[in-house]
Amino acid sequence: MNLNVNTAINHMRLKKLYKILNKINRYSEDMRQYSDEQLQDKTIDFKQQLQDGNATLNDILPEAYAVVREASRRVLGMYHKDVQVLGAIVMHQGNISEMQTGEGKTLTATLPLYLNALSGKSVFLITTNDYLAKRDYEEMKPLYEWLGLTTSLGFVENPQGPISNQEKQTLYHHDIIYTTNGNLGFDYLIDNLADTKESKFLPELHYALIDEVDSIILDAAQTPLVISGAPRVQSNLFEIVKAFVATLKEDQDFKMKKTKREIWLTEQGIEKANTYFDVPNIYDAPYFDLVRNINLALRATYLFDLNLDYIIMDGEIMLIDRITGRMLPGTKMQAGLNQALEAKEHLDISNDMSVMATITFQNLFMQFERFSGMTATGKLAEKEFFDLYSKIVIQIPTSNPVIRRDLPDKVFVNDDDKNVAILDTVIDYHQKHRPVLLITRTAEAAEYFSSELFNRHIPNNLLIAQNVAREAQMIAEAGQLNAVTVATSMAGRGTDIKLSKEVHELGGLTVLINEHMENSRIDRQLRGRAGRQGDPGQSQIFISLDDYLVQRWSDSKLKDNPSLMKQDTAYLSDSPTFNNKIKRIVKKAQRVSEEEGMKARETANEFEKSISTQRQLIYSERNRILNSENLDDLDFESIARDVFNHDFKTDGSMTRDHIVRYIYKNLSFSFVDANFEFNHQNHDENIEFLITQFKDQLATNKQKISDNELYQQFLRKAVLKAIDTSWIEQVDYLQQLKANVNQRQKGQRNSIFEYHKVALDSFNDMEHDIKHRMIRNLCLSIIDEQQNGDLTIHFP
Repeated sequence: MNLNVNTAINHMRLKKLYKILNKINRYSEDMRQYSDEQLQDKTIDFKQQLQDGNATLNDILPEAYAVVREASRRVLGMYHKDVQVLGAIVMHQGNISEMQTGEGKTLTATLPLYLNALSGKSVFLITTNDYLAKRDYEEMKPLYEWLGLTTSLGFVENPQGPISNQEKQTLYHHDIIYTTNGNLGFDYLIDNLADTKESKFLPELHYALIDEVDSIILDAAQTPLVISGAPRVQSNLFEIVKAFVATLKEDQDFKMKKTKREIWLTEQGIEKANTYFDVPNIYDAPYFDLVRNINLALRATYLFDLNLDYIIMDGEIMLIDRITGRMLPGTKMQAGLNQALEAKEHLDISNDMSVMATITFQNLFMQFERFSGMTATGKLAEKEFFDLYSKIVIQIPTSNPVIRRDLPDKVFVNDDDKNVAILDTVIDYHQKHRPVLLITRTAEAAEYFSSELFNRHIPNNLLIAQNVAREAQMIAEAGQLNAVTVATSMAGRGTDIKLSKEVHELGGLTVLINEHMENSRIDRQLRGRAGRQGDPGQSQIFISLDDYLVQRWSDSKLKDNPSLMKQDTAYLSDSPTFNNKIKRIVKKAQRVSEEEGMKARETANEFEKSISTQRQLIYSERNRILNSENLDDLDFESIARDVFNHDFKTDGSMTRDHIVRYIYKNLSFSFVDANFEFNHQNHDENIEFLITQFKDQLATNKQKISDNELYQQFLRKAVLKAIDTSWIEQVDYLQQLKANVNQRQKGQRNSIFEYHKVALDSFNDMEHDIKHRMIRNLCLSIIDEQQNGDLTIHFP
């Protein structure tokens, strides 16, 4: 969109917001005259108006915001500025508020959180890490409690063991909950595995306000949250397939697009695999596991790089976030890829765990009735926010003009020259006593610069996003006289850097960045570490042809030209023509990176649609079962009839022995077959016999239970066990199917269609499996009623 048009649209939207702001300001003047008791009573008044249906949240917004504003002044000593109120209006409206770094988003969030909590439903503030969630919760808790609302931290810090569902009920039974996207996501999956209504703990997902919203629902949108179950049967193919992949030749046997993380066998490669493994066609159904392992070995060998995507630590694979450079302890690749990497690196191969439940952050927040967000860099992703989530981004004016100077990129031919220049620049600023924050893309680069600075007798703090609380404190001190801080892009994010008076007079903080990041939003976030809240400061990015962006995303032959390295690189770097050429290469590479990131998120979203739809159906059915008072309404006889008609065809293939074995396996361990008269000619009569056996066995089990309430508990557990067992198998299958289908169909553009088709077929099969397991559980379970009235059920 044209920049001028975009600015005009934003201005038009702000004009509407200013009208609401004017109302709030008028109420704010009135609130100053209220006593503490009168101000606190407004919460009760608002709730009553909403409960009686005399007002909506939009109706009371101006007065409610004025109440919080005045309460904050009295309790916290902080008064919401007009620009913060504007941002808060946007958040309540369910959109994205772009507020610059240092504009006070933590305080701003209290307005929409208070307003939406008045509905009587819990509301969530979501942030990226435990430290920020706890910090903001502790800072704002006195305000909420003074206003008569309860608030909590939605997780336990450093738990000594598993947290029970009862403990989680206590955490979540509050008006306003501060938590992280990861904690909430896992709790959502755990909550939907509950086997009783009483053990569920999550409140209704009514409203969420997401801090750093672009990071959570764009950059991390594809990240699957996974709850693992029992180990799968361990494949013995990892080493065998690794040996086969070593014989393949690129372009002849396989093709790849490394920038897109795509790799696939050619027709020649498929024939080679058929011969090597002595099979007619590796893509035939019986060889599903074989082709899966071939694809895993190809990806592990050619698409994932040691020290860039992962490192080896204590004999295990430790993943690295390519965007942030942060190590990801506890995170493993799914669907066998982690084991393929272990085989590649000659490590002990760990168990490949089956997947019990999974959801992406994108789908997690789609479960909320409403959600909104705040970030300093939303406008650059406005189209994607609208396309994926139907949300607009509104830029909020800053309370003070931004006077930071963003200096032109410093250009070099190679990393060697660039790194020397970065070190010289840091030393130059340090000698002038100005604080410097040097930001790198990877932890490895941060450690290099920190070490080199120490070698040059420059003391510095190294932050590589491992200890969030400690690093937040160190980042906060990065604006002091003589401070030199070396950090990865994520370290200390969300923490204000306060300048001393002397630093302010010297020109503020200088942010140096060792290369452009994978998208311009991150560049802007990093520049925004300097010049917060109208402070002075400056930023500069150093670039070269060795930069990751250029190496991964650029198609320029310039980056691979060895003759350049034989020339006077200092002369080339000072040449305006060459300088501009490299800038164009880097800018184009970043644009390609952004486009590929968007495409990857769109593709992930398309793949996610099947499992998302199926998940909603299954979770909805589970909740219906959990909340049902009388499960006899399920009509088990009809379910049994469907199962028997499915399992026994009308083609005359049914035999007496077949039926007897079926009864022993599915309906009764004590069936006496002497009196069974089999009618070969009458299929319906045989089905009715099975129905009778089912009803008799269910009646027998009912007699073992003393009262109807316990019997309903038995029915509920039997049905839920059937649903959960089948759903866990389905989720695990879809995870593996996605990887397999995606690799098989590269270049043919129909992998998504094939995935949805197979996913639908498998869902239909799962529905029968659920019914079949339900019948077995109802008939063959061993039931023990304890003296205290509890039921112990041993499922078949």
